[in-house]
Amino acid sequence: MDVDPLEDTVPPRYAVESDEEDEYNPLASASVEDKTELEVKIVGEIPTGKPLVVASEISGRCWARGADLGEQLGGVYVNQICVGLVFSPSWSDSTIIVSEATTCLPIWAMDAYAKRILQDFKPVTISLLDSYPTSAYITSELIPPHAAPARYLSNSKPPSQVISQTQLFSPPNLLTTTSASFLANATVNATALLLPAARIPLPRPRKLEPSRLPTEEDAFLWPPDAMESAHRLLFLINGQTLDADRKWVTKKGTSSYASTKAQRRGDVGEGSMYI
Repeated sequence: MDVDPLEDTVPPRYAVESDEEDEYNPLASASVEDKTELEVKIVGEIPTGKPLVVASEISGRCWARGADLGEQLGGVYVNQICVGLVFSPSWSDSTIIVSEATTCLPIWAMDAYAKRILQDFKPVTISLLDSYPTSAYITSELIPPHAAPARYLSNSKPPSQVISQTQLFSPPNLLTTTSASFLANATVNATALLLPAARIPLPRPRKLEPSRLPTEEDAFLWPPDAMESAHRLLFLINGQTLDADRKWVTKKGTSSYASTKAQRRGDVGEGSMYI
């Protein structure tokens, strides 16, 4: 033990040495999660080789309420917890996953989840709906939160309407949600449409577990015209122009889908979530 000759007393033993098992390792808790076994299971009759829409987290919940997705076909389970709800509405050629609507994936689970979906669904194009926090977004000029635009991030050149109606999600900003894993692992054209969100999201959970159910407040975070625009761009990315009467519609006071047709059982928000 080295001793400073200028000190009046010798430092106590615990100040200079300790047993290995007592040493604090700030990375120890993180390494436990790295060893967690991860099982991604897809149930139901899932169509493959089609365009894929993945609507994630709070933006996915809001969009799903007014998109008239119809009956749920299946689900994507991670360690026996339903993370993705799968739909294939008759009015679209796309397979749709409402992802992380009631639970949130830890960072260590994102990549395997995205890879398994891409492997099994074999999409020909991919469009993603997600959000970004406006208060944490870095720009060269100040943009008031109420004036923040929708943005896009793509591994290819998206349709011209997307470029003209949104702005690029540009560096040094980083996309840290599961949408980033889809973009990073996609081998086909993939574009994420990111809605501006005033709220900064909570930190990702350390463990995968069932989370809160959607709330009524979530349904009104974006004005109807913004959701309608996102609704059309989402399918335009996959090469589909929606009919004029195929609108995104929601009514205050309801938590389920609202559309020009009668609502059907099994929609998100009615409590039937393939669980």
